[in-house]
This record gives sequence, structure tokens and C-alpha cells, in this order.
Amino acid sequence: MHQRWKDGSVEERDHLLRKGLIAETDEEKKRVLNSAGAGCFAKPAEYCPPLTTLLCRAEILAALLNDGTSPTTNAQILKPETVAKMFENSIPQFPDFARQGIPAAKCDQTNPLPELYPQEGQPAQGWGLSFMLTLEAGATGRGKSTAHWAGLPNLFWWCDREKGVAGIIASQVVPFGDANVMGQWAACEKAVYDGLEK
Repeated sequence: MHQRWKDGSVEERDHLLRKGLIAETDEEKKRVLNSAGAGCFAKPAEYCPPLTTLLCRAEILAALLNDGTSPTTNAQILKPETVAKMFENSIPQFPDFARQGIPAAKCDQTNPLPELYPQEGQPAQGWGLSFMLTLEAGATGRGKSTAHWAGLPNLFWWCDREKGVAGIIASQVVPFGDANVMGQWAACEKAVYDGLEK
């Protein structure tokens, strides 16, 4: 884990959630925050072992692109109708729910952001099963109803069923909303979509 300071310097730091790995006594364990959706420790290459493992994020994204079937094992992980339901907007009454932005709360953990995925003209956003939905085509070339989400150390993924592509950008830099990593995320997405046109 690395910390980027306001002057642009970067230094190593302890992982924000490492206490859970080193807690030994009952008292130490009681002070550990179990946030459920966080706390996986691995290098990006280890995070996604050989594609025969179904617990791999890339395998999961590939299965979502393949209507719930693993493209490497042909195992049916989810029913096609379940995948379709996951990508439906469950909050159409809140088209701007993510536009409240991220405030400057803990400057060592997050940068203030006006919104997670800004789009020109501010089209409606949506929420599927545990991820945001870009309801209109994105500036990078995303198709409609593309799923995406992020992790605190500037980890970003997207899954575009309309155009049949998905991707992950993995970093271990805080605070969240790092301009360098977010710029690479956008550049990577654009390169993928530009490649589809060739």
C-alpha cells in the first residue's frame, strides 16, 4: 500500500485493513472493523489465478459477459435471467444518486470528488446488483447499462455486456480518487473501445 501526499510525493504505508490479519487476542479482534466488501490481500497476478478458478474477478466478469456461463469451464454460474436482472436499474427514481460526490472527510483515505463517473450532459445513472450502471454510452466508448465499481486503493472495474468487454485497473495507492490512476482507468477503457473499432 502506498500513500500519495498533496505535494505529489509517494511513500509506503501500512494497509488500512491489516489489523485484521495481525489481531491475536479477543480484545484486539473486537477492535477490528469487518467491512465485508473489503480486506482481500494479494498482488494483482495472485488476485486472479489461472482461469480454472471460478472465484476470480476476471472470471466473474467474463461469466457476466457470457450470460452467466464460465467461458473457460462452461459451468453455468448464474442463470441468464439472473444476469439480466443484475444489470437492470433498481433505482430509476434516483437518477442522480451518485452526484452528491465524495466529501473531503479523511484526506489520507479519499480525495474529494464531485462524482465517481462524470459524464458530459449528466445523463441518468443507475444501480444494479452491487454496482453502478452507466445508463447511457460513456465518453470512453462504453455501451449502455455498463456496470462498474471501485475499491478504496484506486481499484476500478467495468463490465459492458452491450459491447462484450470488461476490464480491471488495480492499484494500491490511497487516497481514493487519485488523478493519476483515474486518468489511466479512462485511458485504458478508451484504448479497449478504440481497439474494438479496428
